[in-house]
Formats: sequence, structure tokens, C-alpha cells
Amino acid sequence: MGKKILIIDDQPDILEVLTEILEILNHEVVAITSGQSLDKKFQENRFDMVITDYQMPDMTGVDIAKKIKSKYGGTKVYIISGYHQLLSDEKMNEFGISGLLNKPFDIEELKRIVNA
Repeated sequence: MGKKILIIDDQPDILEVLTEILEILNHEVVAITSGQSLDKKFQENRFDMVITDYQMPDMTGVDIAKKIKSKYGGTKVYIISGYHQLLSDEKMNEFGISGLLNKPFDIEELKRIVNA
């Protein structure tokens, strides 16, 4: 089996596509539409990776990354965004972000990230 991956995005169609692709690649996926249930999901599971949208109504991907870094260190966090110049390398390191996945995302880029 591959990695255990949590996907967070407020758009159900993005969650569905990412889940299907990652499951085809033999990863175990949990998908949620809000960062509000992040702690609950981490109490239920230990994730190798989190892929989160940058901009959501309740919290940003940066907020999620900071929370994961402080409470669940060791979990890689990737942010999905249409704005690839959004964060500098220094800010990404500071917030515990492993990388950015551009929207629209490329399947080969997604495979590279999850297999790293």
C-alpha cells in the first residue's frame, strides 16, 4: 500500500478527482471539505501527507500547515493554488509547507509529489 493522504478542499469536484487519482496510484485517501475537522481526522489516523487548497472559507492552507507543523510534525503538507508565486521558499519552510501544487494540477506533478 502507498501513503495515507488527507486532502482538504472546499470544492467537492477537486476532492473527487484527487481521491480517484491517488487511489488509482494505490494510496489511502481521506477527503474533507474543511480544516475544522483536522484534529478529529488526525486523532483517527496518522497521515504521511496532507494536500490542501490554499483559499477556503474557514481557514487557509497556510493556517492548516502551521497547525500540522506544531501538532503533527513529520507530516508533509502541500498546498494547491492557482498562484504558484504565492509563497517564497523561506515562508514555506517557516510554515512547514513541503511544496505547492499548481491549479490546474498536472497528474505527473501530483505523482512526483506523492512518490517523493
